[in-house]
Order: sequence, then structure tokens, then C-alpha cells
Amino acid sequence: MQINRPLAFIVALLFTSVVVLGAFGTSWNTVSELPQNPADQSNIEGIGMLIFTHYVAPFEVLSIVLLASLIGAIYMAKGEGNR
Repeated sequence: MQINRPLAFIVALLFTSVVVLGAFGTSWNTVSELPQNPADQSNIEGIGMLIFTHYVAPFEVLSIVLLASLIGAIYMAKGEGNR
């Protein structure tokens, strides 16, 4: 078991470095013109513009949290298999 720990640490470190380099090394395109009324809740285009311009980081964090919860739910539903 002790042999796998350094390998797991290296893989986790590489994954983290790829995510950090991807987040900070990418030139993010921004939209120069927002819709007329982005506060209008029924304006789908305005909501999309706000999500992908002003709320990009929270949107990405939420996607990672939802993915982790989905993986956890699958793991819990799978059970131990000793039934």
C-alpha cells in the first residue's frame, strides 16, 4: 500500500498543476457588448452572457461540485456487492 501513495500524490499534483495552468494561462475571451437589460430574468441571452462573462469561476466550481456529488451518489448506490 505504501508504494501507491507517492504515485497517487504525483498524479494529484500533476492534475492540479494542469488545472491551474489552464485557468491562468488561457486568454479568456470576453463579450464587449452586454444585452440591453441583463437584469431581466426572462432574457435567456442575457443570462447566458452573465454566466459566461461575470460568473465564469462560480459556474466552473459548481460544475466540479456537481460532478463530485454525482460520482459519490453512484459509489453509494453501487454498495459493497456482498448481498
